[in-house]
Amino acid sequence: MMQYDPEFEKILKLARVRVKVIGCGGAGCNSITNLKKFGTPGAKLIALNTDAAHLKDKTDSDVFMLIGERLTNGHGAKADPNIGRDAAIESKENINKATSNADLVFIIAGMGGGTGTGSAPIVAQAAKNNGAQVISFVTLPTESEGEIRKKNAKIGLDNLSKVSHTVIVISNDKLKTINEKKNEDESFAMADKFIVDQISGLIQTITETSLINVEFSDLMKILSYSRTAYIGVGESPGGERRMEFALNDALSNKLMQIDISGAKGCLMRVVGGNFTIDEFDDVSKKMLSMMNSECEFILGADIKEEMGDSVKIFLVITGVDSEFIIGNGERINPHLFGDDDNNNIIS
Repeated sequence: MMQYDPEFEKILKLARVRVKVIGCGGAGCNSITNLKKFGTPGAKLIALNTDAAHLKDKTDSDVFMLIGERLTNGHGAKADPNIGRDAAIESKENINKATSNADLVFIIAGMGGGTGTGSAPIVAQAAKNNGAQVISFVTLPTESEGEIRKKNAKIGLDNLSKVSHTVIVISNDKLKTINEKKNEDESFAMADKFIVDQISGLIQTITETSLINVEFSDLMKILSYSRTAYIGVGESPGGERRMEFALNDALSNKLMQIDISGAKGCLMRVVGGNFTIDEFDDVSKKMLSMMNSECEFILGADIKEEMGDSVKIFLVITGVDSEFIIGNGERINPHLFGDDDNNNIIS
């Protein structure tokens, strides 16, 4: 076994990227449970809720946080974002501890209800204050859930976008359109898979050592160009055009439309069993050809023999144009809520 001197071990420990994923409310905790099931090496999973029973019986996580114990007695936020917010404020000391010592914090929440809508902005602000890069994933209520939940979601999304570096939005109405013949549970499972794939792909990209390595500093450089960041994951089982297939898979997303022609930064990592330099070069050129000629392009690659002929491509692209991706403090596209204007979004 290789031995390192204590000083080198200390440097290695300090250099390790610290990632936390925090699910706020019922929807967020459900996503945490799925992340736990699929595995996210290198990240600490935290489930945060006002509903004690949901935490105990329906959630699997590394850390469980019941917030607002005095306010709610563990009985939930009654679909009231004000209760969710006040519960988070009551437990702010614990939230500060939970979000400390992290370089990158992902926040997952459903907008429109009580705990997620009210607490997620408090959690994001705490993580940001502690020096972390904050990327939030949210789901929006369907039109059939009514005007109150829609109004709550608008306020919650607006508040969260002001304290996150990037917010990635999933529309449940769009999910229903895609999955017309599937039930509600299957649609929500699709949303969870999207979140799981994006988070786990990004974590692997910045935490796994590769042949051509991608580091956390590379991610931060790409994110510094713009707060609108798209995360894509694509895979091909093999074949003559496997690289092209995987790239198209990473760029095509049924849940959101994106325009990358004006991209300002792109990080791309290719992982496969036995791809060649020519294949890697070709897919890199193809990616470059779709973006702004002045786009900063950082590449990573790794050979994993156990993958055989399959390849995976991970992307982080900043400066994209999409109503489903909101940069810090940017205007929220009214079409997300089926509105013609944004006048009814309240700060």
